[in-house]
Amino acid sequence: MNTMSLCTGALLGLFMVGCATQDKLDTSRLTRFDEYHANLEANGARYTLDAYIIPFYQPFFITVERDDGKPMELAEAAAVAQPYIVPRGCTQPAARRPDLDRSNAAKTQWIVDIEC
Repeated sequence: MNTMSLCTGALLGLFMVGCATQDKLDTSRLTRFDEYHANLEANGARYTLDAYIIPFYQPFFITVERDDGKPMELAEAAAVAQPYIVPRGCTQPAARRPDLDRSNAAKTQWIVDIEC
């Protein structure tokens, strides 16, 4: 991994600090794509997704929340987020950035990071 990637990862990590201790994920430092808002069903559950970016940086930050309010594991959130964003926002092969993933304290909301 080169120095630029490490610096970018550290910068993005600083933007997301503290998310895991909150009831609601903090997306105030991210720019939301309104046209990427979605309500969809997968694996027998309904989800609400929103896509965010930090201008001029990768990755996409995809918020995933189950509509029933139940907690979920990161694997469940990623399995919903990646297939959703790839055809809409990726012009290159998708790569997960698990080092930037965050959840709220109750694990009912996740930010899943996908670089593409």
